[in-house]
Amino acid sequence: MRTVTKVAGAIGDGLLAGVAGTAAMTLSSTVEAKLRGRPFSTAPARATAKVLGIREFEDGIAEARFSDLSHWGYGTGWGVVRGLLGATGMPPRKATA
Repeated sequence: MRTVTKVAGAIGDGLLAGVAGTAAMTLSSTVEAKLRGRPFSTAPARATAKVLGIREFEDGIAEARFSDLSHWGYGTGWGVVRGLLGATGMPPRKATA
């Protein structure tokens, strides 16, 4: 039971860290895009669509929503991975790398 609790805690910590890290990245990239007057990136949507075999979106709004979902899912997911690596007892620098 102790192992289950440790893994559940690591997943929870990873989720929180992933959300916090993704929020920080989102804030910084949004500020940078507005300061430079450039459009927001569609790279997350393009990459995820390619992996899932999605060829086109209904419109720009659908693509933007899919991009946001991809961005947040990717960042949060890697937070979970990092949390689980930390739960193995791996040193923090190695787990983060």
